[in-house]
Amino acid sequence: MKLLVFLFALLMGFLPQESLDSASANMQNTCVSKEFLLGKTHYEQDSTFVLISSEHTVLRKPNNYIKKETYEAFKKMYEAARQDGVHLVITSASRNFWVQRYIWEQKWKASKTADKKQRALEILKYNSMCGTSRHHWGTELDFNSPKLEFWNSERGKKTYKWLCENAHKYGFYQPYTAKSPNGRNRGYNEEKWHWSYAPLSAEYTRQYKLLIKPSDLKGFLGDDLVEELDIIGNYVFGIAQPNRSLLL
Repeated sequence: MKLLVFLFALLMGFLPQESLDSASANMQNTCVSKEFLLGKTHYEQDSTFVLISSEHTVLRKPNNYIKKETYEAFKKMYEAARQDGVHLVITSASRNFWVQRYIWEQKWKASKTADKKQRALEILKYNSMCGTSRHHWGTELDFNSPKLEFWNSERGKKTYKWLCENAHKYGFYQPYTAKSPNGRNRGYNEEKWHWSYAPLSAEYTRQYKLLIKPSDLKGFLGDDLVEELDIIGNYVFGIAQPNRSLLL
């Protein structure tokens, strides 16, 4: 309980007032089950999730659901970006365990790499094993394009610059940054398109550490590699954190 209060205090230190009310009102409701953390959720049956409007996304059911708090914060950020000439389009939101399994296993079967470990590592450059994706939680949004060509274009550079300078004002940060020697991001490759709603995702990350074990990650091709590759340590927790200067 003390740890939760401490985390709440830290988060309150870096969020703007427009995000405080939402975070404060919902922090008491963030205790979740193992099934939720593993993505074994049907979002259309969960009242804490809402549909994303077609104004904001190219996604359709059942992939256009997101946590209410995440969406409310995004809509404020979307309007601010629009006023600055930046158009944010949600290209990925919530993906449950079964959708993630389909994506993972399609790539697993299509791979021409014979060695199972190397095959998994290739897929893990940008794709999560089932039960380990932050997209399970309704706190993550991918914007505009997952293609590096876009983010290297003038429009992409402008979009990324705006996000880096402004996303934190609405509670969002980039969890998958460039890999660094200090191990801040030791798992996936950098994803400039992926932004996380910290008021919820920080708490879900904490609960994942408390509740989920390697033995919970089963039911998909390659699941026998979970411990050998230290999937939880390197990929679930081997991520960037919100800038410490924002937590003061």
